Amino acid sequence: EVRKAINMAINKDRIVQLINGRAVVANQPLPPSMPGYTMDYKGYSYNPEEAKKMLADAGLPDGFDTELYVMNTDPNPRIAQAIQQDLAAIGVKASIQSIAQANVIEAGGAGTAPMIWSGGMAWIADFPDPSNFFGPILGCSGAVDGGWNWSKFCDAAIDAEATAADSMIDPAAPERMKMWSDVYMKVMEQAPWVPVFNEQRYTMKSARMGGADNLYVDPVSIPVNYDYVYVKE
Repeated sequence: EVRKAINMAINKDRIVQLINGRAVVANQPLPPSMPGYTMDYKGYSYNPEEAKKMLADAGLPDGFDTELYVMNTDPNPRIAQAIQQDLAAIGVKASIQSIAQANVIEAGGAGTAPMIWSGGMAWIADFPDPSNFFGPILGCSGAVDGGWNWSKFCDAAIDAEATAADSMIDPAAPERMKMWSDVYMKVMEQAPWVPVFNEQRYTMKSARMGGADNLYVDPVSIPVNYDYVYVKE
């Protein structure tokens, strides 16, 4: 109930405004373009009054004190301050620990940070499959000292369902995608994360440049394959 209340306390639309609208509000761990994304899931709506009630029902009518770790490069401290203000509105007093990226990663791996704004920090998906998001950052295998599962969320039953989904031969089978959708919905029922936004990136290229458009997608993280890029006459 406390984790759900935290989800309902965060004004995600305001945070998207802080990064000039270059994102869409998130309500689950998978981004909308990822197979297994649950299209009709509404998530936890912004509702600070209901969040306060949930805290009171959980035995915390006055809220509680905590710490929010954040990487000390813009825009992350500003986002952390917005989260801090939202939490204060429901009685949760979060002290911001704005430190170097390496120190945040160390605290996350060690499990010594009560809350972390993880924005853009170190872990990225290696391949476009829902299994890639679960194992390292939500599965029990990642909830170890030094692991990337910073929430230390570990549910053996959900882990077993994820293993069953990942064991299917056809990676694009509809029943496999349904199984992964169920996995992430069960994760969100326990609310170990507050999914805030999915970043939108923009790539511009000259009309003189040839080659398929998808060759130019996100050259920041994935280098352009210059063997297939050329200048038109």
